[in-house]
Amino acid sequence: MSMPWLVGVDGCPGGWVAIGQSMASGPRGEVRAVVAPRLQSLLAEFDGLRLVGIDMPIGLSENEPRRCDQIARQRLGARASSVFPAPLRPALNAATHAEASANSRQAGGQGVSAQAWNLFARVRELDELLQHCREWRERVVEVHPELSFLALNDGEPLPASKHRIDGIYRRRSVVAGVFGMPAIESAVAQLAGSRVKEDDMLDAFAVLWSARRQAKGGGVSLPAAPPLDGRGLPMRITF
Repeated sequence: MSMPWLVGVDGCPGGWVAIGQSMASGPRGEVRAVVAPRLQSLLAEFDGLRLVGIDMPIGLSENEPRRCDQIARQRLGARASSVFPAPLRPALNAATHAEASANSRQAGGQGVSAQAWNLFARVRELDELLQHCREWRERVVEVHPELSFLALNDGEPLPASKHRIDGIYRRRSVVAGVFGMPAIESAVAQLAGSRVKEDDMLDAFAVLWSARRQAKGGGVSLPAAPPLDGRGLPMRITF
């Protein structure tokens, strides 16, 4: 009988990257690293999923910023800019960046930045999965990796961006402290030849750490009592 998997997922060039572990193995156990162009294909690689943490918005507001994003920025301080505004639902299905900005403003929000627009396709993909396959709603939670790193760094945000070499070194050190360097080396080997960058892989590890904490009955929810969006999805970030 296979043991349930815990999985951390992050977006990456060309699709999604996942780092998975058996729930029974503990953080120092073997890891499985998978990359796929579609989220449903990625999740299908893991038999018997217990919990999936994903660095992508779940639960979308109709006309105002999500409270969870605001709280996350407050907690992250210098890393606050890593929390992109989640799309307002009326803007989600726009065909162009200009249309998304116009729809967002019409709904009462702001225009959509180029960085945020680049995430729209993945937000739609996740949202459609949770709408059409309702059983996933209990097994997929939103996690922001910078909050995971904050928790692993004694409640302090990491000082350097993941886009700087010293930021990469620091994140690698934090991940190695939890999962062990052999786990990182194994993931790198499994992802060889793919377009996955190291910062995306390390983010997936951080999200996996939060998913494990959540599955064990711990973790933090921002806010503690999250509101539901119009489709019944919680607007919260866990870590």
